[in-house]
Amino acid sequence: MSTDCNYGFGCEVATRFEETIEQVEQRLQEKGFQIYTRLNLHEIVGRSDHDKFGRYIIIGACNPEFAQQLFNADPNIGLLMPCNIIIYELHSGGCKIMIKDPARIMDMISSPVAIETSINVKCLMEEIIEELSK
Repeated sequence: MSTDCNYGFGCEVATRFEETIEQVEQRLQEKGFQIYTRLNLHEIVGRSDHDKFGRYIIIGACNPEFAQQLFNADPNIGLLMPCNIIIYELHSGGCKIMIKDPARIMDMISSPVAIETSINVKCLMEEIIEELSK
């Protein structure tokens, strides 16, 4: 598991971009997450950076059960949601998958419920990364 980012974690995989997206989305759904957004970086910043980034997608996912717990803990929690997962092509081949660390983000809130819930979400996300990195 990669920890080269202080606000996220992830891994590199040898699979093609489309296949990687399918695998990530399948595992998210298996863990009870619903996918609400898919943002293509090149639709946001334009194609001029295509050579720099390759294909790059941001997936916004949320687990309704955990979301309810978080909103009950703090109605402003929506500012920190959803769980963001990025997938981008590597110049060396394969893809990098990174997940925003929900526990690091929720540390900003002084609610024990929010912190506990975010730790539970992080555990599920770590399971996804472990499964994908095999």
